Amino acid sequence: MNQTTYNVRVEYGVPETPPDSVITAVHEELARYDASVSSSPAGGLAVRLFLEADSAVDAGTRGVEYILGALLKHEVFQVHPMTGFEVITEEEFDRRLAEPLVPELAGMTEVAQITGTTTSRASQLRGRLEPYLVQELASGPVYLASGVRKFAEMEYNRKPGVRRTEIPLTPIERALLDSLAAAAAGTEIADAISGHQVVADAIEGVVGNGHQVQLHFQPADSEVTAALDTLLKHGLVRTRRIYKKETQTMAAGHEDDFVVSLTGKGQRHSGTGTAAAGGSGQEDDQ
Repeated sequence: MNQTTYNVRVEYGVPETPPDSVITAVHEELARYDASVSSSPAGGLAVRLFLEADSAVDAGTRGVEYILGALLKHEVFQVHPMTGFEVITEEEFDRRLAEPLVPELAGMTEVAQITGTTTSRASQLRGRLEPYLVQELASGPVYLASGVRKFAEMEYNRKPGVRRTEIPLTPIERALLDSLAAAAAGTEIADAISGHQVVADAIEGVVGNGHQVQLHFQPADSEVTAALDTLLKHGLVRTRRIYKKETQTMAAGHEDDFVVSLTGKGQRHSGTGTAAAGGSGQEDDQ
């Protein structure tokens, strides 16, 4: 069975740091384990060593035993308790060692850069960035940059200055939004649901500059009409009637068709991520 190299760190509540001669003696006693002896952050004594073991439990048990034996041998203490110990793999030890002592920080200028917005807009996010606040300075708040990036990825839209708030849509409304986006982009819908077929039957084709979808005339009580009304209400789409000149190139019976195009907001919620034709892509999500 292949053994793993572990790093074992043990702390003791020693009130005073032992003389250098004693620390040197303990270090030499554990030299074969590449040991180090130092003061702990709490003011006690910390001893670290490396050893191969079958498991972390085995490494911890043996490591504590070796360290305690060396300390007792050199009379570092008699009754001072062990305050804790940690066992990690050598790979994890190296990873931690490679981390910067001070994490990357971000002021309001960096927050604006990470979220892709202006500093004035970034300042409005202070309440939502509270979990990542490190310190409030006279010049402004300082955040963990990693936290701000997490916020930007999970909660903030990629479009500069635009916050995406999820809009609850029924299956047929989602099917209409997805189908319009897919038709305009000339792609297939990845995960079709029952409503997609109803919507697909209503789509005649793509017109204009390729971002507009022609829909067959729908009765007022149809599922597609109700879904379209919802998308219009949320500002996800815009509609127009067929122009007179366009009817000249259409087959008979399509004079009452209409054209639907996604707004920038609609494309963000459909996941297409591209700006709508004729739209700035900067509508505020509400």
